Amino acid sequence: MVTGASQGFGKALAQQLITQGCHVVLAARDEQKLSAAAAQLDPDGTHSLCVPTDVTNDDDVVQLLDQVQQKYGKLDALFNVAGISSRGLVCETSIDEFLCSYDLNVLSTVRCVQAARPLLEASQGHIVNMGSLACKSASKFIGPYATSKFALAGLNHQLRLEMADAGIHVMLVCPGPIARDDAGTRYAQQTTELPDSAAQPGAGVKVKAIDPQSLAARVLKGCEKRQTEIVVPGKARLLFAIAQLSGAWGDWVLRRFTSS
Repeated sequence: MVTGASQGFGKALAQQLITQGCHVVLAARDEQKLSAAAAQLDPDGTHSLCVPTDVTNDDDVVQLLDQVQQKYGKLDALFNVAGISSRGLVCETSIDEFLCSYDLNVLSTVRCVQAARPLLEASQGHIVNMGSLACKSASKFIGPYATSKFALAGLNHQLRLEMADAGIHVMLVCPGPIARDDAGTRYAQQTTELPDSAAQPGAGVKVKAIDPQSLAARVLKGCEKRQTEIVVPGKARLLFAIAQLSGAWGDWVLRRFTSS
């Protein structure tokens, strides 16, 4: 099951799964976009179940898992990809915006995991949570996003500990900016009073955009190996290690690799 499957990385991941012959439950909030994605990914509909779902709505998530149970009777993997990104200064961002980020980036994962747990216990399957480099180290101007992604990393750790005895594999994926058609323009309305770098992918972090299909293949390989975490690019781990030793050093390195 892939949430956020109508576009971006969720769609790329669903494509990889269908190509490998998996039966995939496609879930996303926008019914029109989801139907278009399903028609493209699985034209004859033999390898997919399309379920319009708002993962911030408790009833929607329960109904989603009910349909999975009725259609397949099992679930081997849950990919929590649905999420939201934003730009802004902490002191100029409304509480409602923080709550929106937290609900979609963190609590939606809680809802899906709670609803899917019985099926995943039966299959000893996988929970894959889509994070970001912002789970570990935050650039400027992404306050609500970074706050929610740090929380997702903590949630993932708790799930990994709690699910181990049930044989459920839990993995966190922490990529840099993923290539997309609207990179550099999607935050234009949110960054009119911020530096130009704030509107760029990763808020100006100097890393190459990641190909979504390549990342999807790496995620599926990580499931096969039951890895606990994937970080792309791998060199970002050095920044994480430095920041653990010294927050000041970590901030200095982050500034060096961020456009002004």
